[in-house]
Amino acid sequence: MTPYEMGKISAFLLVHRRIEERSQRRPIHKEERDFAEILRDAGVDEMRLLEEMMTGYGFELVMLTAFDVKGISPGARAYMLVRLTNAVCPLLETSKVIDAMGTGSTRNSVAKIWFTQIWLLHLDLIYSARGRGPQERNEWLESNFTKEQLLEAVRSHINGFVRKLNPEFASTSEVYSVLSAEKGSELPRYVQRFLNLMVDAGMLEEIAQHSYRQSLLAAVEMKTNYDRVLAPLMVDLGPQMPVFGQIAQPLLTTSTDNPNERKE
Repeated sequence: MTPYEMGKISAFLLVHRRIEERSQRRPIHKEERDFAEILRDAGVDEMRLLEEMMTGYGFELVMLTAFDVKGISPGARAYMLVRLTNAVCPLLETSKVIDAMGTGSTRNSVAKIWFTQIWLLHLDLIYSARGRGPQERNEWLESNFTKEQLLEAVRSHINGFVRKLNPEFASTSEVYSVLSAEKGSELPRYVQRFLNLMVDAGMLEEIAQHSYRQSLLAAVEMKTNYDRVLAPLMVDLGPQMPVFGQIAQPLLTTSTDNPNERKE
């Protein structure tokens, strides 16, 4: 692997977060196949240099085969960038979240609130509702859900919990203000924007019209990062499955530091 090839591969990985030799789930373009071949033929020292480069960006370069996880074609390799828990590397760039979730008149914080709330609720669909633990990455192939199911989960969260809070305890929370002010007409748009953003980021796969499932990358990241990132925020439910939506609940009564955040 020449320095030029390493540069091209690193740039591709930073955008797409994965390189696969073959896949039964999606088309693999020639550029990606060529990069996969280069990585397979690369020497130990060359791979170490690439891994060190990716660590500098806050990622660990992971190589997986069909022996490691379901969904990888037999004999093929999949290379993925997994976020390091001790690095400042967000799930998605804030600017992308704001652009995708907001509109010209939407405050930055409003876009981030909707993304965070829907993200936590979508985790319940692909984990808690299936009795699946965060460490069970092999189950990602069965993590299907529909847009309507996610939309109903968001509605239930707002109508079944948010609107039942005592406004006196949540009056200083912008999260509560944003969610309680929504009358329902914008919910389908927020959900669709979230789904589009997650598909573009490689965190979800659209397997049919309005039908989605978790991506292998997202499953690998969850297994790697759950214990250090999300587990400390979860309420102890004993032997029960974690309920990710419960992380969203404390945010509803947390004071807003900057309620006057400017509009875009």
